[in-house]
Amino acid sequence: ATSASAAAATAPPLAPGVELAKDLTPSTTQYVVTNTTPVYRAAQYDPAQQTGLTVERGERLQTLGETTMGAFLLIGRNGTGVGYVPRSLVCPVNLCTDVQG
Repeated sequence: ATSASAAAATAPPLAPGVELAKDLTPSTTQYVVTNTTPVYRAAQYDPAQQTGLTVERGERLQTLGETTMGAFLLIGRNGTGVGYVPRSLVCPVNLCTDVQG
């Protein structure tokens, strides 16, 4: 099996329109949003790829995976990937315990 098909076999279900990143790896870290950010369909900064969802400062994320060498996180709702957020705008909960909305 190729690495892309292996990634697809282990990937969580994705919401319609959300792309599966080729280099998605599982993540067990819990993150909190430090800066409000749009959610993207693909692991890239592109206004045309915004899903219409936004995560707000202080929100705890369901993190389903990391991609682009950790630069983006696939976030989920009830186990389904709803899109990607930049890793630079979130922080591990255990390091940023004081972040509030």
